[in-house]
Amino acid sequence: MSDFGDFSSSSNDPTADFLARERAVLGGDADIFTTLDDTTSPTSFTATPDLGRSSALSQYGAMSPSSAVSTPANDYSVFESSYPKAENLETSKAFHKAMLPEEEPDVVRQWREKQKQVIAKRDEEESIKKQEVLNKAREDIDRFYEDYNDKKQKAIEENREREDKMLKSREESSASTNIWNSVSREFDISNAKAAYPTRDVSRMKGIILDLRKDQNAPGTIIS
Repeated sequence: MSDFGDFSSSSNDPTADFLARERAVLGGDADIFTTLDDTTSPTSFTATPDLGRSSALSQYGAMSPSSAVSTPANDYSVFESSYPKAENLETSKAFHKAMLPEEEPDVVRQWREKQKQVIAKRDEEESIKKQEVLNKAREDIDRFYEDYNDKKQKAIEENREREDKMLKSREESSASTNIWNSVSREFDISNAKAAYPTRDVSRMKGIILDLRKDQNAPGTIIS
């Protein structure tokens, strides 16, 4: 082995140096990650491994998963105990308090109740007024149809009376032997002056009266 020179490792362990530098960087927070197993430094590799088969096998045996990777059982418990629970944090309490509904002040509650009463009273008045309008509308509609039916019945009776008079006059005219009597009934042969301006028909009235009185007038005898 003297042909390869002196490959002996230095007195300082590189793994311990690395952990010391990390601890210096973390400062006071390094205590959080401190475990009981940190007192024993992990096994370091030899700087100059033996070229023999036995030393190589022993080295690979040292790097087995069970020995190389080890997670202490109390790592998580130490980490969890180092930090307070979320329920104990001031920020979580403030957030929870902010999410809770705030109690209404007395002034706001009184104003809300007063507004509710005002709205209820206004709705009641509007409902009463609406009912009054509907009742009046129904009464007006009923009155309208009553008047309409009365006028309709009255017009029917007047038309029936007029029709009866016309039929009676026609029967009398047809039974009379003097046609000029029927003609004279169709004209106003009275001497009363009309209330509205009309054409002068006094001469025609006189002729009709003369024909009605004349027994020999044409059309007097109806066969």
